[in-house]
Amino acid sequence: MMEASTIRYGDRRSANFTLINGRKELSVTVDNGPFCKTEKLYRDELRCYNGKEDVTVLVFGCKVYEVVKADVENMAKAMNWLQISDWNPNGI
Repeated sequence: MMEASTIRYGDRRSANFTLINGRKELSVTVDNGPFCKTEKLYRDELRCYNGKEDVTVLVFGCKVYEVVKADVENMAKAMNWLQISDWNPNGI
């Protein structure tokens, strides 16, 4: 299943889409940056959730508040994680 939303607050604009597979969710957000100077939405981040728990650190081996860019390599890793039945396997 997929859900999507957009938000506009003054000059700040963002969009989010979430891919859902059972309890697991892959959330991708893009916005127009910290100073809201562009029309283009260019700054992106992805997060992985198991239920309400943010498991991005476990999937990517990153720091808790590190921004995980939604590039092709990270999206492939996140999609692999989303599709497997064992939510925390070795070697993703």
